[in-house]
Amino acid sequence: MKTLSHRLYRALVFLAACLGIGFGRLEQVIAEPSPVSIIGKPPPPVRVGEWIRGTPIQEFETGRVYVVDFWATWCSPCRAAIPHLTRLAEKYPGKIEVIGISISEKQDRPGATNHFATVRDFVRRMGDRMNYRVAVDSADQEMHRTWFRPAGTAGIPTAYIIDRKGLVAWVGIGTPAVVERIAVEVLKGTFDPSKEAERERNLDAQARQRSEADRAASRLNGERSEAAQPGYRAAMERGDTAAALASLDSAFAADPQREVDGGYQRKLMVLLQRNHRSEVEAYARGLLERFGDNEDIIGFVSACLVSTSDSVRFDPTLALEAARKTAAAAKPHTRWWAFTRWRLGWALHHTGHTADGMKAIREARDAIVRFKGTIDYGDLDDLCAEAVEVMKTSPSATR
Repeated sequence: MKTLSHRLYRALVFLAACLGIGFGRLEQVIAEPSPVSIIGKPPPPVRVGEWIRGTPIQEFETGRVYVVDFWATWCSPCRAAIPHLTRLAEKYPGKIEVIGISISEKQDRPGATNHFATVRDFVRRMGDRMNYRVAVDSADQEMHRTWFRPAGTAGIPTAYIIDRKGLVAWVGIGTPAVVERIAVEVLKGTFDPSKEAERERNLDAQARQRSEADRAASRLNGERSEAAQPGYRAAMERGDTAAALASLDSAFAADPQREVDGGYQRKLMVLLQRNHRSEVEAYARGLLERFGDNEDIIGFVSACLVSTSDSVRFDPTLALEAARKTAAAAKPHTRWWAFTRWRLGWALHHTGHTADGMKAIREARDAIVRFKGTIDYGDLDDLCAEAVEVMKTSPSATR
């Protein structure tokens, strides 16, 4: 078994960045419920840290459609969508309102407000290219917690579309063209969720043909950066997750090492964005079976599957398997050893072994105390304390 490498740390930071969250809070977004549960219901209250541009809004007016876009200044796809959102707002004045909510900006410390200035400066530089209401999340990440996490999209930009009755009509990660199409259909009263789902199924069925075209174009253009996984980038840039998966599978079939050398991260990320539990679990289970002795892979799988809150999304038994493998592989006296115990504690809790879970959490906290000043554990001790507060009230805490 190879030594736990810095590559796993980079991989998990990459995953956290793609999901628009801090590294320590990685699993809490992944574990949130599907957006199906919020469709047709009123959205949560709008509680931001500061309105940067436009008139503050407290509630959604009936008769108008709202596109609430969750973005960040560091997110390339988010920045690319801004001019399109401006054109959408200007095309349907008084009918379609766009609201940009900046989330997951870097904070100097929990509860800090330095990210307010970051967003202010960005919006000022954008000028009229960002010509719609813009706000920044609160210091305690209220919008992230009440809007973004329940969306279950696992990435930004995530858009909510609120219909003329003030109810959530659609939530997802879509290209600007898709967001505009759905917003206009909602405005006209022609949007049909079942037809949208059918449309997505049809697109999935034709994914292989689109992937073949993407791969051919990539080879023709000689894109060296995408040589290992040709076609993947082009598909993701247009929001075509089905074609991206087809391109990744084709690359893995041509050279299985491409999957081991980071390809599995991309595939899991795409599957998480698609938000289909069965797809994620099937691939994760296969990775554990095929690469059970690869610490990078099992660590990444564990981070994706284990819920670190009382809300469970993926198979708890499968998550526990991943957590146990990762905890067993972690070397003592390392930063990872404590993180794997924290994660194992949650996995045990979710399978009814809360007493054992609390023991694992205590082991993590003991390590934090023992190596204080030597190893930087970030906010892990706070996360462990939160876990204990949740677990000690569980009926299985004494079993």
